[in-house]
Amino acid sequence: MQHARDRLRELTARSRVRVPVEMVVQEMNWFLNGWAGYFKYGNSGRRFAQLHWYAQRRLGLFLSKRYGRGRRFGRWLVGVHTPARLRLAGIAGTVVAPRPNRPWREKPNAGGERRR
Repeated sequence: MQHARDRLRELTARSRVRVPVEMVVQEMNWFLNGWAGYFKYGNSGRRFAQLHWYAQRRLGLFLSKRYGRGRRFGRWLVGVHTPARLRLAGIAGTVVAPRPNRPWREKPNAGGERRR
């Protein structure tokens, strides 16, 4: 969790204020999706919610600094005004429980047969 928070902090640092918002959100999504793909097996739903909340908070702070406004403006922009336009990845609810007597990461084919 600390590594994930550190990485999100790097992606939304004040030194990156001149980077387009779309690029920052895209890089955050790449990281969040990769992190969620790795840790989705097991009991990690609460951690996913915590990390998603932290990512929204960091994005709000980034936007407030970018536009020279207060923190409330950034939180309002992320949470109320434009959440669909920013397209920050939602990782909550992607927890997959392992199945007994089967490999964890096996995905069935479209025909329903198991891969060999």
